[in-house]
Amino acid sequence: MARKTFVQVGHETNEQGDIRPLWLIFREKRFVIDQVMDIGPAVAVNVGGYGLRYTVRIGHGKTYLFLDDFNRWFVEEKVPEEICRVGGLVHGNPYMF
Repeated sequence: MARKTFVQVGHETNEQGDIRPLWLIFREKRFVIDQVMDIGPAVAVNVGGYGLRYTVRIGHGKTYLFLDDFNRWFVEEKVPEEICRVGGLVHGNPYMF
């Protein structure tokens, strides 16, 4: 299960207009993007929407960062499913995209 989470992104743009993300802020924590591995148009299958999909490496992990047609950045945040228990629902903590 996933949800679309908009994030703040610092980026640079070269003379040709190419955009390279440098860092992002997710849940009030700043993550430095170590490498942009791939860029291309794609659909965010898990949460809906589309745009430019940046495959980025942050530390040892790989994730997708999207730039939509309205120049908003988002990630597909993974959310654990709710677990039914007697007396109500127990919600797990969402973990990093």
